Amino acid sequence: MKNKGIKIGVVFLLLFALLSVAGCQQEDVVIVGVEPGQPGPTKGQLRISFAPVSSSASIKLSPNITINDLSLSADMSFTVTNTDTNATTVLTGVVIDADPAFTHAEFDANGSALSTTRISLLIPYTLEPGNYKVTAVTGSINFLSHDKAGNDIAASHSPSLANEGIKNTFTIAAPELTPTPEPTATPTVEPTATPTAEPTATPTAEPTATPTAEPTATPTAEPTATPTAEPTATPTAEPTATPTAAPTAVPTAVPTATPSPTNHPKTGDNFAPALWLTLCAGSLAALALLLKKRHI
Repeated sequence: MKNKGIKIGVVFLLLFALLSVAGCQQEDVVIVGVEPGQPGPTKGQLRISFAPVSSSASIKLSPNITINDLSLSADMSFTVTNTDTNATTVLTGVVIDADPAFTHAEFDANGSALSTTRISLLIPYTLEPGNYKVTAVTGSINFLSHDKAGNDIAASHSPSLANEGIKNTFTIAAPELTPTPEPTATPTVEPTATPTAEPTATPTAEPTATPTAEPTATPTAEPTATPTAEPTATPTAEPTATPTAAPTAVPTAVPTATPSPTNHPKTGDNFAPALWLTLCAGSLAALALLLKKRHI
């Protein structure tokens, strides 16, 4: 009987402890995007998680609650203190973290909220480098609850930072200066000289000399040949011009000098060859006619 009484007493003590911490901070203050224990940038977000279970036995978290049933009062803010200088800064613009990994509700078979239920808040900040601690919170969290009759009602609770074993400190580090990279000099490419091609001399073709035709020199002496014969006059001198190159063409014919009428032999000062030829032709014709008549 005595042991049974002790067990009942322990259960009441645990229930009292659960109700006493309801609505208190449940996890360490963290800097979003930074590993735990590491300093954060001068501008970012803090995340703080709370258990929304009311300390009032008459108010319970509704099993029908959704993320849309959560809201914050207009005066919601957090105060952080620089432990190096004791300067305080009030952070506003707090919003509910809608990520289900950080804000979620869990219930047992009787519809009672479990202690694992969390509502996480995101707090934007811009702070100077230093060590900080969250020292105060103002405002309340609004959520959906239900009364003893099971009716859903609106409820609110002011979160508290007082909870043993929870870390409320964080560090802001000075931004690291990105070293200006030394300019990497682009090596000047040595120009690849295009070798000057030695000019291929086009051999000067030896001029094919056109053979100088044998001059048909006019004989200086009067020819003695009769008009019907080839002139027998031989030039008194060979041409002195020597061909500049051996002729490559063989003349197809030896040029024949045409006798000039002025070169015929003369019988007198007024010799007329045409007249004499006519007279001879006439005489021959008359002689032929005469012979023909006699033959007849």
